[in-house]
Amino acid sequence: MPPGDPGRRWKVVLVRPGPSATISPVSGSSMLPVCLLDTESTAEAAALVSRLRAEGANAILIEEGADRSATCPDHPPQLLGRTCQTCGRDICAMCRLEARNQRLCPACAAEAEKVARLRRLRKLFVAFCFSVFLYEVADYWRHEQRRLDPTTTINVAIFQLGEASMLQSAIVRQLNDPDGEYALQHIGPWFARERQRLTGQAQVPVQISTFGPWNHEVTPPSLGEPDDPWWRRAWLAFRYPTYFHDIAREHGGDPDRWDARVYLIYADTSDDVSAHSRGSSVGRVAVAFVSASEPNPAYAQITVAHELSHILGAEDLYDVNTGLPVMPYGLAEPTLLPRFPQHFAEIMAVDRALSATSEAEVRSLDEVLVGYRTAALMGWIAPEQAELMYRGR
Repeated sequence: MPPGDPGRRWKVVLVRPGPSATISPVSGSSMLPVCLLDTESTAEAAALVSRLRAEGANAILIEEGADRSATCPDHPPQLLGRTCQTCGRDICAMCRLEARNQRLCPACAAEAEKVARLRRLRKLFVAFCFSVFLYEVADYWRHEQRRLDPTTTINVAIFQLGEASMLQSAIVRQLNDPDGEYALQHIGPWFARERQRLTGQAQVPVQISTFGPWNHEVTPPSLGEPDDPWWRRAWLAFRYPTYFHDIAREHGGDPDRWDARVYLIYADTSDDVSAHSRGSSVGRVAVAFVSASEPNPAYAQITVAHELSHILGAEDLYDVNTGLPVMPYGLAEPTLLPRFPQHFAEIMAVDRALSATSEAEVRSLDEVLVGYRTAALMGWIAPEQAELMYRGR
């Protein structure tokens, strides 16, 4: 065997040490198998193998060509035995160990760690943003859920919005004519009359101020679906009123100045859009939709009063499937005998009950009363006093 062959190398690989091992790997690695010697001298390599085997060790001699190495260039004592799952490069056991037991070469492991680090940072950022969102929403609702005091006058702003083509309609003119029967300004005195009728107190429950109508195309954000996760419902509930508040600010209004805000939206349709109206004591905001071609201006006026009542704490008193008043709470006159036909409509039932299965649309706000249950929910009378009016009915 020649002493050396240019371009070729010999490696001595220790597979298992003998009982009295006296030779250590060149790099100090304790992982086996490991290269003990890398040399161009065939004789030197053969001598070491003979010595190891004499000590009882399991050692092998590997001949290596100039174009391919049997050991890892990143961890020279370690034998190449696998390939990187990403780039296909040969790797050793130490490569895999440093890659957290992934079959990756050092370069791919570094890239994977970089990607993982960026992913962790993104998750932390998302978690941070979510915590800020929760804080903002919670802070907003803490402020907005402040219960309106029923013993004081509540200042209400009505912001009117609609496209230019609708703002000259008859319904808009009628609702904004201070001397007309259907003016929005009449809603405040109507609440005062109802409060005095039920309590005997000459108190003004609400003070109405109107703004607009402003030329603005309105596309309300979605309120979501019932099966949405809680965080999405919270976000949508937060976004819905802020969408309208931002519009008011855009037109020079300041919704934060008012105890309650009603956004009156004029819609370009002949359909009954009032069903899309929403009002809530949470946020102290209501959105009332009125058709620009509504033939009954009283209906539009009552829709605003109905949604404002929601802000004050009232709840709907009509069956969502039939539209008929809920018995007996949806009746303006629960003590009337015979019960039907009712002379007035309850504000949270909207229409006047003619029988248990029929109703009539009212033509004036004077045909509408605040019922006892509604008065109790708004804090005007005690719940016990209201319930007395429904016993046996």
